[in-house]
Amino acid sequence: MKRSRFCLPALTWLLLATPPGCPASELLRVVTEPTAGVLSARTYYASLATFPNEGLVIGLDVGVVPRLMVGVRYGGEHLTGLSDPVWYDHVRVAARFRFLDESLALPGIALGFSNQEEGPRTGATYSRLSRGVYLSASKNFELEGSLAFHAGVSLSLEDSDHAGCWLGLDKSLPGGFGVALDYDPATNEADSVRFDEGGGFVSAEIFWQSFGQVRVSLQLRDLLETGGQTYRALAVDFLGLFL
Repeated sequence: MKRSRFCLPALTWLLLATPPGCPASELLRVVTEPTAGVLSARTYYASLATFPNEGLVIGLDVGVVPRLMVGVRYGGEHLTGLSDPVWYDHVRVAARFRFLDESLALPGIALGFSNQEEGPRTGATYSRLSRGVYLSASKNFELEGSLAFHAGVSLSLEDSDHAGCWLGLDKSLPGGFGVALDYDPATNEADSVRFDEGGGFVSAEIFWQSFGQVRVSLQLRDLLETGGQTYRALAVDFLGLFL
């Protein structure tokens, strides 16, 4: 990956001892879908995102060695309000290894795993499967800032009869702002939500980042209302360094 959405300051870059031209960290997700980005060794990526029913998912990813990161996810519903909290019954896990770095001619390509399903929502009629095992690709361009395209294929462990796939893009804007969009045609989901019936799943995000280490995002999930009502979510991402 040539471009980094999260670039640590110069002192942190020196502490990481990353080779010249290698960013300390890269774009790890579009809106909900994975990219080919990975964390540098000795960095960590903490994230949280809301979902309906007063739900919250907290994630922590760690750069283990160059091109390899691992992570966990945990959360629950009704964490605010008057109802009793309902926590996940187990911790979700994630891992990603990029075996092909991006070049002028080729995208970066990574092999990953995630068993994180979509959280429930008010008015929902359908919940999406986890990505399971996936291949993701990302290609960056300099165009009045940065513009990146992403794509991937996956095989969910919950239903491995059909392969899933997705497309995404993100664009930086002035003042630290940016936008992102991803699309899942739901090729591995039920016929009622597939692109040829329900249209698939489209999600968008506008974000603002500060000094390359903190990003605050407003997300609009399922714009086509394929699986229920469109809902808003807040996300905060933070990049840190293990000294």
